[in-house]
Parts: sequence; structure tokens; C-alpha cells
Amino acid sequence: MTIVEPRILFDQKTDDGEIRVWQQYDRRWLEFNDGLIQSEIILNRPEILPSVLNRAMLAGMMFSQQPKRVLLAGVGGGATTRYFSGCFPEVTGEAVEVSEVVSQIAKDFFEFPISKNWQLITENILDYMQNCQHKYDLIIIDIAVEQITPEWIIEQNFLQQCRAILTENGQLSLNLLVDNENYFKRGLSAVRDVFDRQTVCLSLANHRNTVIFAFNNAPQILPAELEKHIPILESLWGLEFGEFYQQMLKDNPVNSGIF
Repeated sequence: MTIVEPRILFDQKTDDGEIRVWQQYDRRWLEFNDGLIQSEIILNRPEILPSVLNRAMLAGMMFSQQPKRVLLAGVGGGATTRYFSGCFPEVTGEAVEVSEVVSQIAKDFFEFPISKNWQLITENILDYMQNCQHKYDLIIIDIAVEQITPEWIIEQNFLQQCRAILTENGQLSLNLLVDNENYFKRGLSAVRDVFDRQTVCLSLANHRNTVIFAFNNAPQILPAELEKHIPILESLWGLEFGEFYQQMLKDNPVNSGIF
């Protein structure tokens, strides 16, 4: 079999650095100037999320019913939006991205779903939340600056704004990317304080990311009930919920949150 080398589809220098889109076979991915893959898709296969981080950020769905409305802050290539549109077409939502270049890339190269159910909004998430008219079952926050979660994301005011626009049984999924243990503890403590300790952590092997899930109220499905539901959920979502659950058992001591 002839090996096809990756080729560049898009390359642009911006004020925040260089942005590139690559493709090899049917795999397409987005990189910034830090060398990390920001978003990744398999062309014409929206039901596949190649990035383990994208999949992990949906692991909180083990504890909840399928969402009706979703907010994504930090779009990248929009792989998660594309997944929802392909697998759960009845779900609606907004994807908010501060960069006009990245927003255009999501539409031009990553099959971002342009439909009545999904809007791609180029705006600062802080401004969007100030004027938000919706309530969300799921909010996904995936924003990093120079490979670190910005301080304002773990400040009480922002987290309270997130909780204010959640539905009664809504949940927040936050990608916490830190460079030291103190920052992680501070971030986790802030989330737990705002969400009354209704939280659970999920670490990722070989990644610095830890996903924190925070629930507006006690989860609809409690951890003790999960094992019998996991096979059904894995079939529905196409995600490795069993593996995520086992990692959660390691990451979350008894009485540390919802566990």
C-alpha cells in the first residue's frame, strides 16, 4: 500500500500564531502553532470522534438524559457539533468561537453543520453569556491560551454565569488544562464551590487534560446505577463510557463529589 503523506489544506499566520489544516487519507485535523491537534474529523463519518478529548468531554452524559440544547464555547473545527448533528439531529445548539478565522475554517474544512438546529457565533463567550436568552442541558467549555486554561474560566463569576443558564438537570463539561498541581486544585475547588460539590473528574492518560463535570442538581443517574446502563449508553453514543467510568472510579475518592 502506498503511504500518502499529510498535505496542508490551509496555512495562515494570525495575531495569535499560525493556523494550519492538514489532511491524510480521509483524516483531517486542525493545528495551531503549538503543534497540538486542536480538532480532528474523519471525512463523511460524523459519528466518529477521533479525538479522545472530544469523546471524554461527553462522558458526563452517562449521568444524564440526552440533551436537547447544547452550548459549545471554543469550537476549533467543530467536531463535537458535527457529531451531535450527525448522531442526534434533533439536538439544537450554539457554538461560540472568538476567532473569525477559526469559525470560517470550521465551515470550510470541517463539515460544520449549517442548519436551523445549529448556529456558529463568532463572539467572545463572556459577551455571549451576558446576553444569552437560552437554557442549556449541556455546556462544553474547551478554551485554552498557550496550552493553559485561562484564569477567568475558573473564576466564580464565570462559573456562576454557566450555572445560571443551565436547565434544572443541566451539566457543565470543562476541559481543565493546567501546568501545575496548585492551579488544578484551585480550579477544581472553584467548580465544586459554585456547583455545591456536584462534580466528577476524568483524567486522560498521556494528556495534561482533566475534564471536570459539574451538575446543576444531583445527576439523574447515580454512579451506583451506572454499570447496568453502560452497555446501552455505549451503543447509543458510540463512546467508550465503560473505560471512562473505570477511570472516574480511580480519579474520584468516595465523597469527593457525586461518587
